[in-house]
Amino acid sequence: MKRKWLLASASCLMLLTLTGCGKTVEEQIDNGVASAQTVFEENPQQPNKTIGKIELYVPSGYDVKESEDLNNLIITQGNESYILFVNYYEKEDSNLHYELLKNDPSKTIIKEETVEFDGAFGFSAVVEYDKEQFELIVSSGGVKMSTISEDKNIDQKLVDMMTVVRSVKIVEDKE
Repeated sequence: MKRKWLLASASCLMLLTLTGCGKTVEEQIDNGVASAQTVFEENPQQPNKTIGKIELYVPSGYDVKESEDLNNLIITQGNESYILFVNYYEKEDSNLHYELLKNDPSKTIIKEETVEFDGAFGFSAVVEYDKEQFELIVSSGGVKMSTISEDKNIDQKLVDMMTVVRSVKIVEDKE
């Protein structure tokens, strides 16, 4: 009996310790935005999927679903869904998505960071969605990816999203 109480006490203490080691939402957001900027400045991943005219890198554990609108792809990981929007007419240095975000009075931006590298413009942003959810947005030129997320793994999601966005290539018709 004494041994069960000791085991239960040790388990509770370990649980409390592990809970205290988790990153706060603010730390996740700060780390995620900074890490997304680093990913933007690195060499893009080589595409491993082709959907219509879009070639892209899809990280392990993620799936791509084709949609009727070839400008929008749905990328999923478990229960999480991401929307990838590709504007074929915007160049790598386009800041259209950033300007749209900044000029939308309905958006409360918690953190955002822009980056220009090698002739390309990009940004990552975390926007308040509601009390317990955030809209995560990353963009590179005319390519934007977004999702609605709770306060878990925001930092890793932003990194994965920027990795996908930076890898997107448009396949030109060969005629």
